[in-house]
Amino acid sequence: MPVICEFMGVKIYMYFFDHAPPHVHLVGPGFKAALAVPEGKVLAGILPSRIQSIAASWIRNESAALLENWRRAQAGEPLFRVNPPE
Repeated sequence: MPVICEFMGVKIYMYFFDHAPPHVHLVGPGFKAALAVPEGKVLAGILPSRIQSIAASWIRNESAALLENWRRAQAGEPLFRVNPPE
């Protein structure tokens, strides 16, 4: 499960051969969640509202890169890092 981005102590992972819909996993101090790509909607877990807002905006802004990583993960190919939120 490669880390594809980190910000504010939060690590963002994408798993190989994971189930649909496309999503990322966020792990931070005291929380875990999965957010849909490209919408940024919380699919599972909970996270602080500030982190949720930043992550959802980041997912929408980086959706092309995240969807390409999803395609690569489904094919078992190496993933690339995605720029963190500004």
